[in-house]
Amino acid sequence: IVLSVSATDPDQEADQRAVRYSLHGQGAGNEFTIDEMNGRIFAQRRLDREVRSAWQFLVLATDENGAGLTGFADVLVEVQDINDNAPVFLCATDNSFLGHVPENSPADTSIMEMRATDLDDPKAGKNAILTYRIVQNVHNEINLNLFSINPATGTIYTVLRSLDREVVDRYLVVVEARDGGGLSGTGTATIVISDVNDHPPVFTQRVYMASMPENLDINSEVVVVAATDGDEGENSVMTFSIIGGDEDRKFFIETDKVNRRGIVRLKKKIDFEKPHERTFNLTVKVEDADFFSLTYCIIQVEDSNDHTPVFFPQFYEAGSMFEDVPVGTVVAQVTAVDLDSGQNGRFTYSIAPESDPFQQFLVDKSGWVVVADSLDREKVFQHRLMILATDMGSPALTGSAIVLVTVQDVNDNGPEFEAPYQPIVWENTIAPQVIHMNDTSILLHVIDRDTSSNGEPFSIRLLMLTSVVTNFNLTDLRNGSAMITALRSFDREQQKQYLLPILMIDSGSPPVSSTSTLTVIIGDKNDHPHAPGHSEFIVYNLQGMFQRNVIILLPYWEDIRENILNYNEEGGGEQDQNAYDITELKRPLCSSLSQSSSCTTAPLIKSSQGSQEEVHPCGNITNGATLPYHHNASCSGHCSMDFKSYVSRIIWEADNDSLAFPMDTYHVYCIEGMGSSAGSLSSLGSAISEEAFTYDSLRHWGSKFEALSELYRGPELAVPYMDTVQSQSQEQQQ
Repeated sequence: IVLSVSATDPDQEADQRAVRYSLHGQGAGNEFTIDEMNGRIFAQRRLDREVRSAWQFLVLATDENGAGLTGFADVLVEVQDINDNAPVFLCATDNSFLGHVPENSPADTSIMEMRATDLDDPKAGKNAILTYRIVQNVHNEINLNLFSINPATGTIYTVLRSLDREVVDRYLVVVEARDGGGLSGTGTATIVISDVNDHPPVFTQRVYMASMPENLDINSEVVVVAATDGDEGENSVMTFSIIGGDEDRKFFIETDKVNRRGIVRLKKKIDFEKPHERTFNLTVKVEDADFFSLTYCIIQVEDSNDHTPVFFPQFYEAGSMFEDVPVGTVVAQVTAVDLDSGQNGRFTYSIAPESDPFQQFLVDKSGWVVVADSLDREKVFQHRLMILATDMGSPALTGSAIVLVTVQDVNDNGPEFEAPYQPIVWENTIAPQVIHMNDTSILLHVIDRDTSSNGEPFSIRLLMLTSVVTNFNLTDLRNGSAMITALRSFDREQQKQYLLPILMIDSGSPPVSSTSTLTVIIGDKNDHPHAPGHSEFIVYNLQGMFQRNVIILLPYWEDIRENILNYNEEGGGEQDQNAYDITELKRPLCSSLSQSSSCTTAPLIKSSQGSQEEVHPCGNITNGATLPYHHNASCSGHCSMDFKSYVSRIIWEADNDSLAFPMDTYHVYCIEGMGSSAGSLSSLGSAISEEAFTYDSLRHWGSKFEALSELYRGPELAVPYMDTVQSQSQEQQQ
């Protein structure tokens, strides 16, 4: 029962027991109910003051059993508090508070406030009055608490000045809040120790050792230093610098803040040859916002082969020496210097081969240049030797100097003919006659390869060693020339030439003489009639190339140029690469029969053994090949052309002929001359022997091979063709 209400009816003779009660408003029927007969109000369920501390509603009283008049009254129900709620820390779901305190903070430094709440009524006794205490503290090495708490406010303080973030960077403290009724709740405080810059940066090494080649590229890494800092964040940001040992600013250092490194790099080139640049002792500094540390970097520079040996001087002009100096004669001494050290500074001397192609000089390890072979001023009168000094570095470097050696003349050469004279004296010429040495002069000129002091004037005379010399007379003109006169007429059919020994003496000291033989040829004149005779001609059948019998008549003409020239070229695989003399074909052909007498030289054909034979204008060829008849132009069409033009025309015809034979292996070109019925003959072959190829298959190759098929259809075709050629040749001879 919460309370009772009562109402009276003031009417006379009213029945007071007929008054009925009812509730209306908040909580009526749910939280509260009333007995309609006596007005007692009941609580339907337990009331929670922390949910609702007061209820207000109306009570109605109606007479005549609820059918008459109604009166009302206001009812206010206040819920009294009881200690039914424990204190609660309002924080994150993990029931933990977060606070920060700098390391090394003094005692009683406020860290954070642990605030709890109690839902009970703070005005109703001590149900909502809270007190705080630490139920799980942190202790130091001597078991002293590190933190304390204000029991009324829940503020946590430091107890000792011993918080070091670098030792422990956070602590967990459990705090209890208890109300006056004895109910309690706990919360966890996470105390984070924030960093204070209380540690200097420290290098990982006291001394750093490094080496580098002197030819290291600019900006290359030389050495890396590293440091550590016990602090964190901005307090651990370090900067590296070089503060000593680099007066010439050869190096600089980069700061790698992420990895806390300092990278020493090369700023300027190092020269090992300077003594003060062989070792560097750099003082490197690292600093943060408040502290710094020092270290030392000892850098050893290694020599690189960056200096070429240099000669002092670079040009030597040795004194003149006679060409007959003995081997081993000293020419000069050269000296070179290499500024490098060790193997890079050691070098050897040599002579450039192109400056001494005959290896007439050498240079030893001390730089002495000496004569290694006999000298000849007449070959080389001045030697420009390039002396090389090559060091032993990798790669090796080479310096050079020039040694100029002038060779003086020694009278070591006798006089000699200026040219290979072969004078001609025509037979049956009336004596005396002056002999022409060549087409333009009658003088025999004498020269001496020595200098003028050992040369002219010469003494020239005939040596009377044989009786034939008496047929000639030599006149010394005392100016380096002489004139020879034939004292009688000669007959070439008796003796074709005469050998005249001629003695020549120069004017050197002592004089040197020499004897040369002058060959005097007796020229032929047509002073004898014809006589019966014959000639033989041999044809070589190389590797069976001529496979069918054919007879080719060679007409007898005086112009021996107008004969068959048969050249067989097998290609690069043949051991004999000089099967014929092609120069004979480069001479122009005669333009007509009437001019044939001017062609007096017979073509030469080389045998397979390399010998040469004249081709005579008559004779027969047997066991030859069946050559295709290919007459493209008359004789006058090619008589005025040289062989190059002729071959070019044949090539053009072959390139433009759709029936040309394919797969050429060797070519045979024959020029028969102006009297031949065939302007030219040619054959192409693709096999070494008849067995190597089945000629019957040519008929199945199509129309383009019809001409080739006709050529090899059978030996019966060759006879009528060659008979025709033979009959035509006989008619021409008649």
